[in-house]
Order: sequence, then structure tokens, then C-alpha cells
Amino acid sequence: MKRRVRLLLATATGAAVLLGGTGLTATSAYAHQALAMADDFTGDASSDASIPLESDVEGTVTLKLKDPANVTSVTGSIEPPGKSAKTVTFDFKTGDTAATKTIIGTWAITKDDPAGDWKLSVVVARDTGSNATPFVVKVAGKQGISAGRVSPDPVQLVKGKDVQVSVETAVKDAASVSAKLVSESGGELYDLGELAKESDGYYRGSTYFADDTTPGDWTLEVFATKKGQTLKGVASFTVVAPAGGASKKTKTRVTIAAPNKVAKGKTFKVYGKVYRGSKAYKGKTVEVYFKAKGTKTYKLLGFAKAGSTGKYSKVYKAKKDGYFRVKVPGTSKTRSSLSPQEFVDVR
Repeated sequence: MKRRVRLLLATATGAAVLLGGTGLTATSAYAHQALAMADDFTGDASSDASIPLESDVEGTVTLKLKDPANVTSVTGSIEPPGKSAKTVTFDFKTGDTAATKTIIGTWAITKDDPAGDWKLSVVVARDTGSNATPFVVKVAGKQGISAGRVSPDPVQLVKGKDVQVSVETAVKDAASVSAKLVSESGGELYDLGELAKESDGYYRGSTYFADDTTPGDWTLEVFATKKGQTLKGVASFTVVAPAGGASKKTKTRVTIAAPNKVAKGKTFKVYGKVYRGSKAYKGKTVEVYFKAKGTKTYKLLGFAKAGSTGKYSKVYKAKKDGYFRVKVPGTSKTRSSLSPQEFVDVR
């Protein structure tokens, strides 16, 4: 048997890049031009920029331009530490008579560019003349999966019982993180769904291994995603067969789905399908649980009954961000099972 623990390795899958939110401020290094900012811009400024793993990406900066009616053009350049400046292209168009106008600037970032403070200069040309306004854009480093583990390791199966298995991983600058536990002998996996980011910054999730789970070498697979691009990390653990062998119960399985984003106060549906063995588990009552974002404990919301095709659904009102999961209670003849976690973003 190979080593049970190895380092979590981040590998690119496709164009695997994650962009992290960054801050943007005016810099005192250009204090002599501070008045220009007051003349040309108002409110908060924001940016989104980080170094990609592979293919080039766009950095963005968003500004609120004052009095756009007499502006004839907006141009810019941005200088990485120790490298030549790049052109920043703004989406400004003339003819707007509003008091302010939101404009967005973009520029190319390559995998060879440095992270850190990039100097941005924005030139606003008006009928009365031009001003150059300085900013500092903080460009984040490359995204990474720096740690991951399964607990307990090894997973000791117990005859007649389900064993809780927990996952913890550290990921930088991801919009979402999901995980799977996969048997290396093939054919069996546990999908944990989207992991919950907790107050200490770690992503966590859990599932239960039945006593007939395949023993031997297993792999934790972590997927960190943002803007449609994904990193994958892996780590090893082992599963030990139960003393006395497995009990003879039929396996169950349950799927789950819900909308990714819901307006606060609106109703939405949590739904899926329940299986007993490979067939629909018709008439089965399942338990629906919810965990608010930033908390550690799931709370029972209620019950849903599967129809003749095994499908269930439950309607809820959107109140706060959080994670849903569904449990199939076990019986004397069937095993219990858990769905993956499903995150709903309430806006």
C-alpha cells in the first residue's frame, strides 16, 4: 500500500485560472496630482486582478467619472513592478449628460507578470484640458490549493454503522470549492458537493461512509473554481474494512439541486431524486437540512416525500446565504445516505 498522506498538488484543468478580488486606492506617491482625482472621479473605485496560471486574462478597474458631458476621452496605462507599462482601455463613450458615469478599464495580465502594487495612470481629457490621476492596483499572486486532509485517516469502517468522514482544505481566492472522495480501485465515490468556507478561512464538508464502502486506497479530489476556470488538488487516504464484515443492507442515494442565486424574500425549490439500489425509492420521506454561511452546524428544516418516480421537492423563502443537503434515513433493510452540499446565494 502506498503512503497514506502526500502533499496536495494543485494542477491546471483546462485554462485553470482563478481571479481574486483586489483593492484599488489613490497613492500618496503621486500627491501632487491628488487634486486631479477630486476633479475627475467620485465615490469608490474597485479592481479585479491576479496573475493567471496559464493563459492570459484581463484585469479590470471600475471608476465613477464626474461630469462626463464635457469629457472627450479617457485613456490609461498601468505599470507592473520592474516591467514596462501596459495600455488600459476604457469603455467610455461621449454624449452622456448624467452627473456621473461608471467606466471600466481593462488590460492584459500574463502568467509571467509579477504580483504586487501596479501603478495605474488615468488621463481624462475635457474641453477645458487634461488631468492624469494616479492609482495603485493590487494584483494578487497565482491562485493555489495549499492544504487538504481527510479525517479520520485511516477511515475505520464499523459493521452496522455509518462513519462520519470530514474534509478540510485551504484555498486562495476561489469563488467556490467542491470535493469528491474517490476509491482508487474504481467504481465508488462520495460527492461532498460545494464545501463551506468557515470563519477561519478553511473550506470544510463531510459525508458518511457505510460499512460496505470499498476498503483500500482512496483519493480526496478538491476543485477550486472562479469565473468558469478550475484548479484541481489531490491527497491520499485509506479505508479499512470493518471487523466481522459488512452488514447486508441495500444502499440508498439521493441527489440535490437548487438555484445558485435567489433574490431575498423570493421563494425557490430544493429538489432531487431518491434511489434504493439502482431504482427509484418511491414514497420515501427525506430530511432537508440547512447551514447558514459562516456557521458550522446544519439544522433540520423539514421533510419532503418522494413520489412514484423517486423525485422530491420542497419550497423555501430566501432569507440568507447557506448550504442545503438532504438525508435519506436508514431502516432495518436500507442504509442511510447524504446528498452533496448545495450552496444558495441570497441577494
